[in-house]
Amino acid sequence: MQHKMMTIANNQLFTNEIEELIETYYDKIYKYCFSLLRNTYDAEDAVQEVFIKAMKYGKLATIENPNAWLYKISYFHCLNKIKRKKLKSFIPFIEQEAKTAVFDHDNDDQLESILVHLKPEERSLLLLRVIENYSFEEIGQIFEKPPATIRKRYERLKVKVKKLL
Repeated sequence: MQHKMMTIANNQLFTNEIEELIETYYDKIYKYCFSLLRNTYDAEDAVQEVFIKAMKYGKLATIENPNAWLYKISYFHCLNKIKRKKLKSFIPFIEQEAKTAVFDHDNDDQLESILVHLKPEERSLLLLRVIENYSFEEIGQIFEKPPATIRKRYERLKVKVKKLL
């Protein structure tokens, strides 16, 4: 019985820490996320996800500088969100070529499904070209292939993604 009471007390203490953390840092983290994402809805979602990650960490009492820690979580979370969005923006070329192709830009599962069907080299090409903005020449150096070969593989990759949709 005493163990159960201590667990309840610890949970209440944890809840109070989270509430205090949110109350103290919500506005700052929201402004930071908004400055990175430039979208109200994305920033609101990001802040919620950042605080959920903080709650899941479960060691708030041991964090020396919660302000810096939350900014670090926010930075990496927003960076990942930006990269996912940029990768999703790879798909619109299909809509220009074929009006029947439809891609839901808010559906990470659909994006993940497409990526799963690509070979590792294709995923790498996609990420280097779309996310990292490398030129065909730079990717050619990485893959040790001529830029024309990389360009051709990229064109084939666009066709493959179109078929996956």
